[in-house]
Amino acid sequence: MRMRGVALAVRWLAPLSALLTVLFSDTVGAAVMMLVCLATTIMWRARLPAVLEVTTNLVLLVAAWSSVFLLYERFAHWDLVVHCAATAVLAELALRALERWGRLRAPSAVAHVAVITSLGAVLALLWEFVEFAGYALVDPRVEVGYLDTMGDLAAGCVGSLVIGGLGYWARRREGTSARVPAGVAGKTR
Repeated sequence: MRMRGVALAVRWLAPLSALLTVLFSDTVGAAVMMLVCLATTIMWRARLPAVLEVTTNLVLLVAAWSSVFLLYERFAHWDLVVHCAATAVLAELALRALERWGRLRAPSAVAHVAVITSLGAVLALLWEFVEFAGYALVDPRVEVGYLDTMGDLAAGCVGSLVIGGLGYWARRREGTSARVPAGVAGKTR
């Protein structure tokens, strides 16, 4: 019950952050924070485990505030840390969504890690497309280039690989596996 209270408090950080950036930051910072609000709402409505919801919300808030406070420009490898962490939690969310929609059954250890790493690679690639669009359409100060893109993709894949292994271990430790929604178990594809 206590973790649910923490989740509720963290949920409110997103709209508060959006309000603060609207009042005290630029349009780009406010837009980024609005995206975090959207993600927070989606995670709340998805009824995720509280620990996953809190972790994901905090990672996305750190990523957004890092942009507002120009931490990516100030610290050489901060971008890689954020790509690693954010891609990891988003890949885990994507896996949970596939399970909930009945598109994925409880995978073996190797398959679990492979699926999350693959999801992370796709998400990292999409993130890079969005970064390039931000550079081309919104703000030419957005860092793009071959080395930046390859580093970001590698960080996202590493984060997904790590969370794949940790996620499988955590599920086995809890004695749970991927839930197969009712009515899906008997279906053939």
